[in-house]
Amino acid sequence: MENREQKIVLSNGVRVLLEEIPHVRSASVGFWVDAGTKDESASNNGISHFIEHMMFKGTSKRSALAIAQSLEDTGGSLNAFTDKENTCYYARVLDDQVPLAIDVLSDMLMNSTMDPAELKREQQVVIEEIKMYEDQPDELVQDMFSEAFWGDHPLGRPIVGTRQTVRAMRQADIFSYLDRNYSPDRIIVAIAGNIRKDEVLAQLEATIGQLKRPGESRLLSAPENLSNIKIKYKDIEQVHLCMGTPGIVATHADRYTLALIDSILGGGMSSRLFQEVREKRGLAYSISSYEIMYANAGVFGVYAGCSPKHADQVVDLVIQELSKVKAEGFTEDELKRSKDQLRGGMLLSMETPRHRMSRMARNELYFGRLISPDEVIAEMDAVTLEDIKRVANALFDIERLTMTVVGPLRKMKASSLKQAG
Repeated sequence: MENREQKIVLSNGVRVLLEEIPHVRSASVGFWVDAGTKDESASNNGISHFIEHMMFKGTSKRSALAIAQSLEDTGGSLNAFTDKENTCYYARVLDDQVPLAIDVLSDMLMNSTMDPAELKREQQVVIEEIKMYEDQPDELVQDMFSEAFWGDHPLGRPIVGTRQTVRAMRQADIFSYLDRNYSPDRIIVAIAGNIRKDEVLAQLEATIGQLKRPGESRLLSAPENLSNIKIKYKDIEQVHLCMGTPGIVATHADRYTLALIDSILGGGMSSRLFQEVREKRGLAYSISSYEIMYANAGVFGVYAGCSPKHADQVVDLVIQELSKVKAEGFTEDELKRSKDQLRGGMLLSMETPRHRMSRMARNELYFGRLISPDEVIAEMDAVTLEDIKRVANALFDIERLTMTVVGPLRKMKASSLKQAG
């Protein structure tokens, strides 16, 4: 498979990742910042996400309305997201609008005014967002899980922050955070699509390439994995629960083995958990497994939504399936089907410039290099049944299981708690 990806470093240290895809009429432009919840303290929790919001509220050149209209008026889109480790500002545009996307995104990252009046209004907006998440039990149970699993470590805190921390944010706090974390060495520009490489690089050098912020060195500590059972009573129809054990970091050699375990155990309608819990017994509408891999921490988890009267049975079945994988592993057929599924999903996703843009950026953030699809496929194909059992036995320690529950329950069956905790 031809690899058209290139990496260039601008004069100020901003890394640029480019992939030219001449047969499409669009491009995805992403400005990634290596800063997120992991860089926050308890007192400024949520500031990464709040800054993401404020970047859209006006610069010295553009009003908030002008930013919103800039790409929408040409049929494109402009958006952003914050997660535990990174923040991304991105645009999807027609190929002839790439210069406009670069200009708008550079302007936002370099010249946002963080106007105090806008800041006050946006505080209320984010507080409403916090309330929205609290009203969504499937989101709430995930935040509860992070806190129960990682405690007071930054990874255990909510991305959006709390009402108290959001209300306390001031313009000076934001500019201080930007100076420390939005420095050139922490910024990656990734662009995939029908682009003119030389013109793009010249424009980036003249815009984001002129950014000067001091930055600061940091030493991120790995969290301790806790074992907790947390139940939050909520008067709703279903019980939402998360169960998880310590996982692996993003760069671990077993990352493809764990991805295959995730796929077979709870990755789709043919997965073991879906078949056992939903199809054979009708105990849940939604059940799936997931893997989260950060730079210095990870988790393997299971989510389910079910009737309160079935919650204990669902927990028992999940524990049984985890134990079965440890004892018996998977079959050759299961492993082959999972490899084909993941390979197909990866290749299909690469039909879109946005996915290609994101893949380049994440590879640079975690590995410091471009990783070809062929390399990923080769690593995945090399995974054996013995690898599956080895990783399952290393990770699926039922005695270290953490569980969070949201729903019309105040306690769960003692036997489940004993097995899970």
